[in-house]
Amino acid sequence: MPICRYTITVILLLLISGKCVSQDVREVVVADADTHQPVAHASLYTKEAGSFHSCISNEQGKARIGFHFQRLTVSHLNYEKRTFRKLADTLFLQPRYLSKAEVIVTNKEPEWIRRCLKQVVRLKQQNYFSHEANESFVYDTQSMGTDNIYRFHCTGLLRTRDTHHKQYAILLDSAQIIASDSTRLTDMTNLRRMLYEDFVANLDNSFIRSHRFFHNADYQGISSNEVELRFRSKHETDDRGWIVLDTARCIILGAQRVTGTKTNRQELIEGIMYAMARVFGYRIDTWTRDYHVSYALRDNGTLYPAEIRYKMYFAGHDSEDQRQKEFNDQTGGGFPNMEATLRLSTCSESPSGYDQWLELPASWYIRFNTDDDRQKEILLSNLPATFSIFENEP
Repeated sequence: MPICRYTITVILLLLISGKCVSQDVREVVVADADTHQPVAHASLYTKEAGSFHSCISNEQGKARIGFHFQRLTVSHLNYEKRTFRKLADTLFLQPRYLSKAEVIVTNKEPEWIRRCLKQVVRLKQQNYFSHEANESFVYDTQSMGTDNIYRFHCTGLLRTRDTHHKQYAILLDSAQIIASDSTRLTDMTNLRRMLYEDFVANLDNSFIRSHRFFHNADYQGISSNEVELRFRSKHETDDRGWIVLDTARCIILGAQRVTGTKTNRQELIEGIMYAMARVFGYRIDTWTRDYHVSYALRDNGTLYPAEIRYKMYFAGHDSEDQRQKEFNDQTGGGFPNMEATLRLSTCSESPSGYDQWLELPASWYIRFNTDDDRQKEILLSNLPATFSIFENEP
């Protein structure tokens, strides 16, 4: 008996001190099935016995699974969703879209690239924003934490920006919330981010000056006028992407931009705001964005973003702020891993059954909100929608 008691005591001490690691914790790597490159910020989750559990792969694609499951779903915005019953060391995901291999360019940037891009900037008002137009929209967003999941789907009509309307507006047709609990509200946040962070809208001469561009000679477009340009920031290592350009019309047909913590903090947050937030204990640990857009032609010859894909991972910490926690509860915030899609199609008339236009304020990330700002956010979070509890997926 004394030996048994001594053994039990040692085991308990090891567990408490963290020197004994649970055998239930598995480390796996999520990777691209084509390139075998790690997939960062993939979601691994399960819902069994009424409980939801998840984890997220890190920058090296590694994920630690510390929960039991019979079926584990692995998903990422740019990959086909897969379900596993047994774990291998590496979980491969099939890309939904054609993978773009990394291009290493050592030659000098061709001079025509900057001339053409500056012409895009000069002409973008008339090519993209000079006419008011309505588009039908389908918006899907998913947010995930370690112990909950949220999905929101809605359809309706979108009024695009023009010289008269500085903001987008929507007429909501249908909306559905799917969540792991019944407290979540409507979330238009990522919809606003996709619209107001439009690549062409934000393209200016400053962006052209601060990036290097390289012609991908292997790209094969629909016409001989289409070329693909790869770009990287001259100053930051976490800012890169590609552009599909029609050199005859000087219009952008598609683009992707991937940015990391340093670039996002510099471009999306005023320095004085972040400095003041840090005084109160707020820090940004990791902040990545993946933005992809494809443009299509309207009948009048202008272009609109026919499809946008958006993924953001945001991890930060702050002091215990009860007011902020209450605000997150009211607006559906507080999730670190978010992804969304927006699909638009031309529409000449407003369908029947709509009530009134709802203006969408410009997106923001960190700012000091007035009471009026907070009320607008809460209003957008309380739109009429049907609700259902998330169920385990096949």
